[in-house]
Amino acid sequence: MGKIEAITGKVFYGLLFVIVIPFLLILWAKYTDKIVKLPLPENLFFGYILLIAGVVFVLSGMWNLWRFGHGLAMNAFPPERFVKNGIYAFTKHPIYSGAVMISFGLSIITQSASGFWLVSPLFTLMIVAYVLGFENERTQIIFGTQDYKPFLTLPDVSNILPSFNERILSYFNVFVPWLLVYETFIFIGVPKDAICTNLPFEEHWPIWEFSEVIYSFTYLFVLFVPLIIKTKEQLRSFIVDVWFATIIVGIIYLVFPFIVRQRVFIPHSFFGHLILFERSLDGETGALPSFHVIWAFISARYFSRSILRFKWIWYTLAVLVSVSCITTGSHSLLDVIAGFCMFIIIVYRLQIWNYICLQSERLSNSWHEWRLGPVRIINHGFYGGAAGFAGTLLAGFFLGRQNAIAAFIIMIFVIIGAGLWAQYIEGSSKLLRPYGYYGGVIGVIVASALAFFIFSINFYTLLASFAMAGPWIQSIGRLRCLVQGCCHGRPSNDNIGIRFTHTNSRVNKISGLSGVPLHPTQLYSIGTNIITGLILIRLFNIGMSSSFIIGIYFVLNGLGRFVEESFRGEAQTPYWAGMRIYQWIAIINILIGAFFSVIPNSGILIFQPNIESLFLAIVTGILVTIASGVDFPESNRRFARLTSN
Repeated sequence: MGKIEAITGKVFYGLLFVIVIPFLLILWAKYTDKIVKLPLPENLFFGYILLIAGVVFVLSGMWNLWRFGHGLAMNAFPPERFVKNGIYAFTKHPIYSGAVMISFGLSIITQSASGFWLVSPLFTLMIVAYVLGFENERTQIIFGTQDYKPFLTLPDVSNILPSFNERILSYFNVFVPWLLVYETFIFIGVPKDAICTNLPFEEHWPIWEFSEVIYSFTYLFVLFVPLIIKTKEQLRSFIVDVWFATIIVGIIYLVFPFIVRQRVFIPHSFFGHLILFERSLDGETGALPSFHVIWAFISARYFSRSILRFKWIWYTLAVLVSVSCITTGSHSLLDVIAGFCMFIIIVYRLQIWNYICLQSERLSNSWHEWRLGPVRIINHGFYGGAAGFAGTLLAGFFLGRQNAIAAFIIMIFVIIGAGLWAQYIEGSSKLLRPYGYYGGVIGVIVASALAFFIFSINFYTLLASFAMAGPWIQSIGRLRCLVQGCCHGRPSNDNIGIRFTHTNSRVNKISGLSGVPLHPTQLYSIGTNIITGLILIRLFNIGMSSSFIIGIYFVLNGLGRFVEESFRGEAQTPYWAGMRIYQWIAIINILIGAFFSVIPNSGILIFQPNIESLFLAIVTGILVTIASGVDFPESNRRFARLTSN
């Protein structure tokens, strides 16, 4: 019987990934194709190249798993042996890489804008989330730590001279991701919600045509970096610096549609014509921060590390390149300043992260309470109140003064739903009044449905208003989690973890991990929610429908939560079929989001600030502060206490 069940499971798993998921992705692209209106590559040749390469990667990966590992999937039904041969000697995830290439390739061939710009990028994020949130952990449990370095990998952390192959490979690792991200925004062109970065007085600045020599020098400056670097550690650091810059700047380009109006001039020299030629290959998007400035200073950093005698020369060149961005009329002053600030963030990102973790650790041990007879007031309730205030205010501003009371009532349902969810899903004998995020989501849906039937308020407008508010509610609410000790991470190393040492923290009272460095999962959640919130604001600004905003919120929230859960370490979290229950719920979140995103004619949100919403937000803040920070510590009645004595 066990063998039959195993075979059935493998068949179901295979059908899911080979037929069901591709079919759902195709349907998603089909029904959102009229929603996404962005240009597509017209040359189908690139689509066929991606499709063929993707098929080769997928089939090679499956064959190598069968031949060398005597099995197939590396996660749910792993092979007998960990596979390092064949295409796995080239890359760790050939099947996933191939699937992404097939998705993008088919989108080009079928000229599906939604497939190319919506479904394929989100499908890629789903794969990344699956690997980070489940497969890596499961592979580690099954096969243990593997001494495995495929061809496409980072150099070691050592003071040894990099090999020729490592130097050449660094060009692929550095420039291909950057080109894909940067050229994507250049290809899309100037968006309808563009924000010009030029200041008024810049319009009269002259163009110095000869400065194009310095401006163009940047390309040579960058290309020489991998060749002059002295150690593998420095080469690795260079690649990671550029990856970090590419990801952060790419997010900035996505959520803030900055453009530069390149100054018009009549060329009078060869260099003037060269400026115009370079502009014809570039564009006005991808302006702030200026990647030209970032490249120049990153190059100066590694030249100064490798050729110490001329350290001042390299940074002088970087400054001159930055100035040339303005004198050639290619960038605005703000673009250049932002580019330099981005470089500072790149260099000091670890110190910035450590400072954030330090402040989070201080906050996590800041529990304070006041007693008024049988009543206890706990300071973490104020963060809950701030979250309730922000949520009611934002949702009320999107619903308008005529529906402000609806936002207030829905927020009450959020509190009730969160309390009931935590009681019955993750309840603990030590937690008589916990709160759960997904219960709050159910509260919003139920209350919105009631408001639709009773008051005839548009259901999608209600949900979309709270979707816009959701990331900010959760981000502020995570500060309460830090003080209370809920939603905490599993043990980590000293470089990442924060320590909860207060005796009243849940980390101490329930999980028994007091003083142990834990993953700051609350910070992970705040980060992903801020990015989600900014993306939703961008979607609102370009006039996307309410249902689409709801759908993208659910999808991005599900992706972030799936990964976040893999780093959590709460003792009361239940498991089902090998995954944490909340990871299954996150998957359902994503499916719900995809469904909402295809609903047509759901209306457009309008931002309508009003005094009524401000007043009701204050009331909500007070109520949530009481609900999340005031209890009766001596009582054992349900909902009486927020924590154990």
